[in-house]
Amino acid sequence: MKFLLSLLAVAGALAISQETQAAGPTYVKDAISVSTNWSKDNSPYILQNDIVVSRGAVLTIEPGVEVRFAASTAGKVGSGPNLVVQGGLRAVGNSTSPISFAPQAQGSLWGALYFNNSDSTNCILQGCLVKGGRIVCNGASPVITQCAIYGAKSGVEIAMNSQPQIVGNRITANGVGIILFSDTASPVITGNEIYNNNYGFYLKDFGMPTISNNKIYNNLKYNMVNYSAKPLSAPNNDFRILDAQQIARTIYDGAYNASFGRINYLPYAGMPAGQTAPMMASAGSVEKPKVQEEDFWSYGRPFDAMKISNVDSQKKKPSSAVKVLAVGATAVVTVVLLFL
Repeated sequence: MKFLLSLLAVAGALAISQETQAAGPTYVKDAISVSTNWSKDNSPYILQNDIVVSRGAVLTIEPGVEVRFAASTAGKVGSGPNLVVQGGLRAVGNSTSPISFAPQAQGSLWGALYFNNSDSTNCILQGCLVKGGRIVCNGASPVITQCAIYGAKSGVEIAMNSQPQIVGNRITANGVGIILFSDTASPVITGNEIYNNNYGFYLKDFGMPTISNNKIYNNLKYNMVNYSAKPLSAPNNDFRILDAQQIARTIYDGAYNASFGRINYLPYAGMPAGQTAPMMASAGSVEKPKVQEEDFWSYGRPFDAMKISNVDSQKKKPSSAVKVLAVGATAVVTVVLLFL
């Protein structure tokens, strides 16, 4: 026991020493015009205004780095700052050292990780916590995998000429989980858990997306909304419901408005043998979705299924006496968050 206590004391002293020697925080104001590395030692990186990663440059972010976005001075909530990626962004965290993108002020919103005509071969978000800001793909096709995307007006927005790979993420507590805007938006969306948003999917227009093998459930208004005239095939998703009629009530499409295309969700996970889709969804007085500002919310909603509040509390700096012990707890919570 004495040996263990001594070991903890030494480890605690080392942790305090390392914290004292850390160079961070690092305030970022200028564009990134050459390839740059953001290290954990210089973390947190605080973006005070829109930061552009210029064409030809690649920003690499090490595991464990915190990127914080200062409050917008434009007077509009969630308007910025943005990290605008015209070159490349390689942010690869892991189960014990995720990379965090979050507001500097607790409970506020920031802008977006904006992939704008980016170098898609050098754009990857893996093992990241994206809190309070959007991921926007415009003329860009990043890989987004094993991330938690939560607490913003929207999770991922996909616009023109974008084919991002959105695989194995948890997308929750947003106004809308995923939005497709353009007839050239053709993402691959598979293996994600999309739940407890106001709307899971909002499809304004789309190209040839792949939406399959996701868990799409408990979104407060609708799991999926199709405002396009096009039909969509979205097979093999898990709605946590086994009756086709009940699933149809969570999807707003041509069943309610003839000008919209239908979403074919068959087969779905757990579908009983012989099950067929209802010709029309029986929903009585159906609310026509209006995806407006008042429908967007973040923070303050229950995060029970994901225990996000636990992660936030663990990220608060503990006292020096318990700092070493808290590392293990944070690792356990993060593993549950990213990989269960």
